[in-house]
Amino acid sequence: MGFLRLIIAHIIANAVALYFVGVILDGKFVITGGWKGYLIAALIFGILNGIVKPILKLLSLPFVLVSAGLFIFVINMFLVWFAKYALDVLKFEGVSIVVNGLLTYLIAGFLIALLNMVIGWLLKK
Repeated sequence: MGFLRLIIAHIIANAVALYFVGVILDGKFVITGGWKGYLIAALIFGILNGIVKPILKLLSLPFVLVSAGLFIFVINMFLVWFAKYALDVLKFEGVSIVVNGLLTYLIAGFLIALLNMVIGWLLKK
């Protein structure tokens, strides 16, 4: 699979994962803007997962090791918050992420990471 096709596949897969997180967290995690909103949010999550997450993992390595990897959930929670913040700052018309409560950030981060892992596994095949 070509590099561009792989990137597009990841963006679409991320959009699908975000949709399912919204369905699972019914009303507590909402992405507005329809399909355009999901694609923009998926692009932002892709950038964050590809660039910011590895840096955060490296910087927080002692915490990850001491917590037996559980600190990764905090990193994923932060990425959800950062994606919401980025969409608020970039002000795409009609596109936003609405998250109700701190626990929702944690659950959404976990589900997005889990779905991304499954998607990554499927795209490698």
